[in-house]
Parts: sequence; C-alpha cells; structure tokens
Amino acid sequence: MMAKAFQKIYTKITQITKATCSLKASNVGYDELATVDGRLAQVVRIIEDEITLQIFGGTEGIPTNAEVVFLGKAPS
Repeated sequence: MMAKAFQKIYTKITQITKATCSLKASNVGYDELATVDGRLAQVVRIIEDEITLQIFGGTEGIPTNAEVVFLGKAPS
C-alpha cells in the first residue's frame, strides 16, 4: 500500500511493544487502518493526540523513525 500525495506521513513513534506502537497524531479515528514501515496496522486506542496502533505481524525490526501513514478508513 502506498501513501497518496495528500496523506501526512508520521515518523516519530514514541513507544513500541511486541504488538503495538504509539505516536502523536491528529484527525485519526478508532479502527482506522494504517501502515507502519509497510506493515498493516489498526488504531486500537486514542487518548487526546496519543494514538496506539496494533501492528499485524508484530513490531520486530520496526524503528522509532518508521513511516506511519493513516489510510483514512476502517476495515469493511
């Protein structure tokens, strides 16, 4: 999945666990899909501007400066 020209790319992950990562982002919704370093992820928690993503396939090898792109939709 490639980012569209108008999509914001975030590159500052604040926390990484075995299955999730967190970052600051705005205008993001629950269950929204994203890519993290090319891996599919889904928003599982939002507290103000702190977003937590569950990364399908795990977080092993993902750096804190990985590209995060929100796809703007929940799975159907």
